[in-house]
Amino acid sequence: MTDSPDSQQSLNIKSKQIIHITLQLLALAFLLSWCFNILAPFLTPIMWAAILAVTLYPMHQKLKRKLNGKGVLAAVLITAMIFILFFLIGGWLGVRTGTEIKATIISYQEGRLKIPQPPESVKQWPVVGDKVFTFWSQTTTGADSIIQKYPEQVRSFATTGIELLATTGKGLFVFAISILISGIFLAYAEQSAAFARTVFNRLINSTKFDMASIAAITIRNVVRGILGVSIIQSVCAGLGFVVAGIPYAGIWTLLCLILAIIQIGIFPIVLGVLIYIWTTDHTTTAILLTIYMIPVGLLDNILKPLMMGKGAPVPMLIIFLGSLGGFIYSGFIGLFTGAVILSLGYRLFDVWLKESEL
Repeated sequence: MTDSPDSQQSLNIKSKQIIHITLQLLALAFLLSWCFNILAPFLTPIMWAAILAVTLYPMHQKLKRKLNGKGVLAAVLITAMIFILFFLIGGWLGVRTGTEIKATIISYQEGRLKIPQPPESVKQWPVVGDKVFTFWSQTTTGADSIIQKYPEQVRSFATTGIELLATTGKGLFVFAISILISGIFLAYAEQSAAFARTVFNRLINSTKFDMASIAAITIRNVVRGILGVSIIQSVCAGLGFVVAGIPYAGIWTLLCLILAIIQIGIFPIVLGVLIYIWTTDHTTTAILLTIYMIPVGLLDNILKPLMMGKGAPVPMLIIFLGSLGGFIYSGFIGLFTGAVILSLGYRLFDVWLKESEL
């Protein structure tokens, strides 16, 4: 039994429609891929700018009302304030630490920097005692002997250090660009919010939850409660290091910031600094720094509940994995964006699961 001419013609029409739709989808995929590759260099600063804009939006609205509805002026003032804080604190610590490193290198080259011999008690340290004693003893004879004995390790360590500095510098530059872009987003806050809400509604057509509002709340909670508290705590610790005269205060402050973001806390760095200050015969300074660091160490326990509201929006493990994975994926700036993006993804996924159960 053969198909009728009408059914054969209908089949041909459907085949042509399928081919036509397939070609359209391929063309659309090619266009989207092309657009993505063009915008790829700007995705990180735009993403971070969007995070900043969402976080600063409530402040922008309050300032806008005080300025009689001048939204652009409010955005300019907020952007300028963040730039000033960013460059004053970061620049000051960076210049101070750079000067100290340069002075240390010059002192070592001129033979004025001497590393003391390790005490015999170091050998009694469990597991690593002998190795630490041997390496410490070798450092007292100068860097040349270490380089000659461990050339590959020294080269690898130096390369890693240079790459880390380059990544950090790039991250700070991207952050500066992001501040500028976030100011533009804030200047057009209503249009940006409407666009974001439209995108969320198109991507996640939820009838029971406002996904755009959930995303905004999650971003604000994570930025204020995790990143904001980490920055405040690290800056307070850094000021204590500087006043106490701790060498390389900028580096220790940066390490405090990293450990605070990934939820380990500043305790390991603070403990090392306190051990140093107590062993350098500055008793008064050591006592004052120890007293100062006690409330600084507890600062996150006080500020997090105040800035995050009712509990953390996501488990601490998500924050840790997001920060660590973000750092591995995109360097220093990934410490911030990784925690926010993974938290947002987790929160939206959690809401989607709850919606399916209703």
